[in-house]
Amino acid sequence: MFNPFLQKSVFGLDLSDLTLKIVQLKREKQRLSLVNFIKEDIPAGLIQAGEIKQEKELVAVLKQALEKTKKSPFQGNPVVCNLPEEKVFIRIIQLPLMKKEELDKAVKWETEAHIPLSIDEVYLDWQIIKPIINHLDHYDVLIAAAPRPLVDRYLSFLKKGGLEPVALEPESVAVVRSLILPNDFKPTIIVDLGATGTNFVIFSALAIRFTSHIAISGQLFNQAIMRDLKVDENQANQLKIEIGLNKTQKSGKIYQALEPLADDLAKQLKDYIAFYREHASHVHGPNGLIGRVLLCGGDSLLLNLPSYLEQKLNLPVELGNPLINILPLLKKASFPSKQSSLPSVLQKKTQGLSKREALTYTTALGLALRSCNL
Repeated sequence: MFNPFLQKSVFGLDLSDLTLKIVQLKREKQRLSLVNFIKEDIPAGLIQAGEIKQEKELVAVLKQALEKTKKSPFQGNPVVCNLPEEKVFIRIIQLPLMKKEELDKAVKWETEAHIPLSIDEVYLDWQIIKPIINHLDHYDVLIAAAPRPLVDRYLSFLKKGGLEPVALEPESVAVVRSLILPNDFKPTIIVDLGATGTNFVIFSALAIRFTSHIAISGQLFNQAIMRDLKVDENQANQLKIEIGLNKTQKSGKIYQALEPLADDLAKQLKDYIAFYREHASHVHGPNGLIGRVLLCGGDSLLLNLPSYLEQKLNLPVELGNPLINILPLLKKASFPSKQSSLPSVLQKKTQGLSKREALTYTTALGLALRSCNL
């Protein structure tokens, strides 16, 4: 499933049920710059719950998006594409110490006990997680398994779209690569809030420790506003972004419409944080608690969502910075939610992509970074 083949022209393609996003990066000496980024809407029904249902029509959407880059076309056609988080099985398994040549068979045998499919029905990739504290009695192994029909359909779509698939990888892997600096050991839970669902990723000790997908989504936020305020979807989306969880008398009805969903999101976060606290002692010891929450995805821009969750969780909650591993000048810079533009010195490096808009490209940026970091 993961191909370590490297080409400088590889770009990242993020597919979801309703949009596709493409990002191309270019390495210039020790820095990266953004060459291209495109977002194209996908008609409802072409992809459902991450599964490609109408390949021919989806290929047409992809080609339409690629044709929009004639001024600065995507160089070459190799691509790293995401696989839907809700369809990929990511687990940490433990194996006793053994010879490396024995590990492959042991991983396959143990994986089958942790996924609902037989090993012959999936593509499997795995890696040993390097420990940060001494535990000499076992290996921690990160496994990723995806159903063969799903992967084969994605490969077929990409090839019919005129692209050369270099690698397919889970969304969580790309999101972590986009948001987390190298050698960042801080236990973090990432919340990727999209139009059709939310992914949770717990990242700690240089590895993904847990992933989950739930139905809370930007569409559900819109529907709540539409139902309570009797407005259409475009108006609801605008109110969500501009007013959101602003608890004032003037915007009280919008807050009341959104609060149940935001509260459910906070409760889910509490459960996952508690789960990690109970199971992470062998990673960080008894005090290895999650220290922050990072938000990403287009619907993380819901106004006041970070402060709302911060109050509920009693943890720092902030918008992630998907450019942190691309522009070195931003590594120590803040990423405030109310500031939409980058310093002028960096505008050229990002082709005018704003910091807020970059959140919608988090996965695509991470996919593109894969080819640059190999």
